[in-house]
Amino acid sequence: MRSFHTATMTELHESMITALLGPADALDVISNVDVQIHNVMGYADSMDWEFDLKGLWLTKSRWTMMVRQYLDPDELTAWLDQCTSKIGTKGRGIAVMRTKIVKPRGGAATGHTNKETRRWGSCMLTLSYKAKPKPQITLHSRTSYLGYIGALDLSVAWMAAKYLAHELGIKVEDISFLWYNEAIQWHNFKSMAWMLCNPDPARRNGFRRILTTPMSKLDETDKVALSESPAMRMTRAWLLKVRKEDARGDTYGDMTYNTFRRIRRRWHTEVLGYEKAQTFEGWSLYKVGDKVGEKKEFFKAYNPLPSVQISTCDFSAIKMPFGKRYGGDYVPGQDEDEDDDDE
Repeated sequence: MRSFHTATMTELHESMITALLGPADALDVISNVDVQIHNVMGYADSMDWEFDLKGLWLTKSRWTMMVRQYLDPDELTAWLDQCTSKIGTKGRGIAVMRTKIVKPRGGAATGHTNKETRRWGSCMLTLSYKAKPKPQITLHSRTSYLGYIGALDLSVAWMAAKYLAHELGIKVEDISFLWYNEAIQWHNFKSMAWMLCNPDPARRNGFRRILTTPMSKLDETDKVALSESPAMRMTRAWLLKVRKEDARGDTYGDMTYNTFRRIRRRWHTEVLGYEKAQTFEGWSLYKVGDKVGEKKEFFKAYNPLPSVQISTCDFSAIKMPFGKRYGGDYVPGQDEDEDDDDE
């Protein structure tokens, strides 16, 4: 088991990613596309969470999708009511909310030719709250890609805590956070935004140097960091492939795998700049049928992403705007004689 203990959720996120960028002997799985650490327990003394979606190349619509995928408004309302009316800030009991089942996407079973995703089930499984010995939110996850969509997993837990704190009359920072994650992962290209657009200028510049500088021009410190990190080596290798496509002048239309195209477009706009990205715009062509060789679809450069602080978001996507009352008044002592075990 791997455990992490930090002061804030923000620091917990950083600490877990740093571990994934560590040496091979600290990792449980190393594949050709990702590295993993299994059986992870992460604890933050405070649910102090700062996150800008732009930094991980995510959009407000991706947050909306996440909320709709995982949260049922009736279940969330019932959970908030249980937390406020039966537990409060001093009562006993642990209130658990199961997330929605997220269906697999892609694959032959759904009539697609692309690779199936989510075939092992939902990533976030449950969210719970307890008040003793201090208010705490616990998130149980099957897995999570850190440096990428995992930050939205944390944001769902944080937002639920924000709603709860509002009803309990406390600050969300007064709630602690426990994350039991069966497998945290670093993906070779989906996670690289965390390195390339890190909010810390010094770290950002260091990562960009390690990922893009020719090996012959890297100093010894960077070479050692790269040699000791399987995650950084595979990310550098993927980015090298993209930079070769750039050097050849390959357009977005020349690419056949849309996931690669999406990340390349983000790399161009968010790191190299929008004007540079525009030089790679181009048409895709029909490969089969009567229209072989004819223009099919024009792929433009992505516009720069806007800054979206998670603190400006809420659960409006499921018609639960922040600020309304969803729970009930606390009734002390009503569960004192109840046993949590099943009879």
